[in-house]
Amino acid sequence: MITTSKKIFLSILAGAAIAFGGLTYLFLKSVTSVILASFCFSIGLIIVLVFSLWLFTGKIGYAFDKEFSVLDFIIMFFGNFLGAVTIGYIAYFVLKDTNMYVINLNTSISKLDNFNFVNLLLSGIACGGFVYAAVEAYKFKKLNIILRIILVVAFIGTFVYLSLNHCVANMFYFSFASCWSFKALLFILVNTLGNSIGAIILNIIKNLVVNLVNKKQ
Repeated sequence: MITTSKKIFLSILAGAAIAFGGLTYLFLKSVTSVILASFCFSIGLIIVLVFSLWLFTGKIGYAFDKEFSVLDFIIMFFGNFLGAVTIGYIAYFVLKDTNMYVINLNTSISKLDNFNFVNLLLSGIACGGFVYAAVEAYKFKKLNIILRIILVVAFIGTFVYLSLNHCVANMFYFSFASCWSFKALLFILVNTLGNSIGAIILNIIKNLVVNLVNKKQ
């Protein structure tokens, strides 16, 4: 039985891990290709998976499996928020004069200026699906660990390269850009909804397929 304090701790660390992935992405984007940067962002989720941290977007897909309670998801969301925002503002004060900051600031402002509910929701749904697929790939123990990591990198790198929106990553990006506002909060909420829907839909599809296969056996 995991205590509440440990759940909070694991959630904060998960948010920080995704923020670290975001920093890696911005650094590599500022010095090399966007493609390499996109796939290296996956280091954040790899840390989460290897150390069994509590990432909201990595677990919300299993909401109907009754593995986690509503309180667990609330703890995850706000813990992830605290971890991502903390690293974001540390980066803001330390790296404010770097090209990384400029790249992130321009991207963050562009996201907010072009905020469209439907487009953001669809982007979030697609991103949630990719994150769920990455988590499932890592959990598929019939494959060796190297292949599972490669699949995680592939799924995560693809959604980053396609500029799909991940709510925890955006918590970090907005903090690093120091551009929080009511609009930014609304952006995160819509983004979170999209990520949740995408992950849950894939989980439902997976469960249906598994049930059909089991019935035929």
